Amino acid sequence: MKIITVIALILALMNGKVFAHTVFAPEGKTLKVHWAVLESKPGKMSDMAAISVRTVAKSTPNEAGTYSLYGAIDKANPDIMRLLEIYEDEEAYTVHTSSEGYKSFVEERKPIFEGLKLLPVDPVVLEQKKSGTGKFILLTLADVKPANLDEFKALTTQEYSRAVADEAGVMGMFATSERGDRNHVIHIMEIYADESAYNTYINSEKYKEYRKKTDNMTESRKDFESLPANIKLSEKGLHLDPESANLPFPAGKPNTAYAQYFDGMSYLSPMSLEQVTIFNVTFEPGCRNHWHIHHAKTGGGQLLIAVSGRGYYQEWGKPARELKPGDVVNIPANVKHWHGAAKDSWFQHFAVEVAGEETSNEWCEAVSAEDYAKLK
Repeated sequence: MKIITVIALILALMNGKVFAHTVFAPEGKTLKVHWAVLESKPGKMSDMAAISVRTVAKSTPNEAGTYSLYGAIDKANPDIMRLLEIYEDEEAYTVHTSSEGYKSFVEERKPIFEGLKLLPVDPVVLEQKKSGTGKFILLTLADVKPANLDEFKALTTQEYSRAVADEAGVMGMFATSERGDRNHVIHIMEIYADESAYNTYINSEKYKEYRKKTDNMTESRKDFESLPANIKLSEKGLHLDPESANLPFPAGKPNTAYAQYFDGMSYLSPMSLEQVTIFNVTFEPGCRNHWHIHHAKTGGGQLLIAVSGRGYYQEWGKPARELKPGDVVNIPANVKHWHGAAKDSWFQHFAVEVAGEETSNEWCEAVSAEDYAKLK
């Protein structure tokens, strides 16, 4: 069923688009971000990195709050490794440093350890692709003129988000600022698929335009090239920014109250709370809710109107139905079902609650990753 008035409001579908994912903490938590500058005894950094691989690298996948530990060895001084460490919050950092893997790393590195400096910073922009590997890493230290700081941050956020989304070889762009009266000092890590991807990016018109706008905003800017690396992107703490998705309806606030019943990030925005209750539900690409049932003695159920992007609706025991803007789903009461976005598209639908007697919701198991992956 198509609704012409709805179709007139929606944007073009987003099929095939590569998305930039933002690293951020759940509502109520504050990211802990710092730079770790690790120094080894002369000629021993490769040995220290090997120790890290067999100790810390084995324990961090089990630490939900350890989002990323991205490190690169300085090409000019190979006894120095700089790491960008991102944690869900202070508690997650404590969990990490209390782990057996971290303790083993600290103990085993002692004979070749020279020093460690930690620099707490605040995020400016933390964008990366959902997955992939980076082999060419560039670190930059920029001293921004205080009068231009806000504009510099805004332009950098805009360009880095665009680059990760639009440039195939740009794997991650991370900018952070020091704290207090040194908040004008910006530390940057750029992760590229390889050196060729880096050269392609810096020769692009968009990058040249960005540099033209921002170069006169800095007192100084120094690059630190790293030795070839093999950084596998972490998928923890990643979410897409709905503000950059050009959605036709406001996404609203993160759907934290029901987050436990969703795989991926969703947002809720009330459209009507009088007469008929209507919510706009926004799903980031790949997000879907769990199987659930709208129980009712009489009446009840739910009405969905797809308004943006591409998604799915499926009833238990039946094939999934693809949803595009203008499609309407009448969900009967007492029927087990799920709905959500396609893996390559944002998806918005209006959810209309149907009045009934003795109504309640029952949340069931998650949609299996294997079944979801089969959807086209």
